[in-house]
Parts: sequence; C-alpha cells; structure tokens
Amino acid sequence: MRRVDAAPPSCGSESEATERVFTVNGELRPTIGINPGERQFWRIVNASADQYLDLQLDKQKLEIVALDGMPLAYHDSKHPTKIVEHALVPPAGRLEAIVTGPDASAHASLRTLCVDTGTAGDPNPAMVLADLRAGASAPPAPQGINRKLAPPEYKTIDLRTYESSQPDFTVVFTERQGWFLYQRQKV
Repeated sequence: MRRVDAAPPSCGSESEATERVFTVNGELRPTIGINPGERQFWRIVNASADQYLDLQLDKQKLEIVALDGMPLAYHDSKHPTKIVEHALVPPAGRLEAIVTGPDASAHASLRTLCVDTGTAGDPNPAMVLADLRAGASAPPAPQGINRKLAPPEYKTIDLRTYESSQPDFTVVFTERQGWFLYQRQKV
C-alpha cells in the first residue's frame, strides 16, 4: 500500500481536510527511476479542474523548456530554458522540463507545495507526488505502431446558408454583484 504524505489543512486560510490527491500516470506516489546525473525530459500535465500544482524536486532544480506546449526559445532564442526552484502549474496547465538525477545517497521526491487559493478557493495542500530512486526500473517504453496513416479527408461545407438564416436563440451575458450570469433567449 502506498502512502501519500499531505500537509495538514493549514495552507493559507483553508480549514478543510484533504479529500483529493494527485496521481502520476494514474499511480499513487510511484517511484521514478533516474540515475545520479542522468537528465530526463519530463512532460507534466495538471489534469485537474481546479487544483494548482507548485512543483518542486527535493535538492534539485527544474530546467523548464516549455510552458503549455510553447517552447521558451520561441519567445527568446537566447534563453531557451529557465532554471527554477519550483514552478506553478495551473489547472489544465502543462510544463516541460529537464530533470537531473540526484546523488545516489540523497532521497528525493517530486512534490507540490501548498498553494493558497484564498477563502473561496479549494484546498491545495502540500503533498508528495512521487519518489526518485537510482536504479529503479523505468516504465517500459511504448511499442511502435507500424501502420500507414492516410491523409485526412476534408469535406467542404457551404456556410452561406447558415450565415443568412435567423438564429434559433441568443445568449445574453450580464454581471451582477460580482457574478457573471447568462440567459438563453428563444428568438
């Protein structure tokens, strides 16, 4: 049985108990094999709808190469990477980084730090996501798929009919007392 180390509910103003935990590739606190000094490319996706990750590697730094699929070099070719102590990944966010394996004698974990989302936000406590171990077995490499892909078929659609017709309904967006409202109205 794997154990998740989550900080007690004291992150910012939250008082709720931790009810949800993050998994890594569907596993609860897996062991990631990485040898000392080995450099690995990691693509991290925060697939949650409302929880933030503030990623940190024990005794290591993250060398970020892309955020949300956009290489840092695209904006500044002289600085294709950014070395950080920790990195915030919002819901539905992606981070691509180079990770260097820690010393063999060091215990290292990938963790998320506490993220204070305010009084109306959901709890985002600190927790250990995965452990890094030298010599641990790496997941098997995916087998190549040998198939021929046909070019996509595109169907031409004449939009003039739709553009000249009356709408079935309209949507009206308004704001009241800090809340956004919408109303669907039949035409």
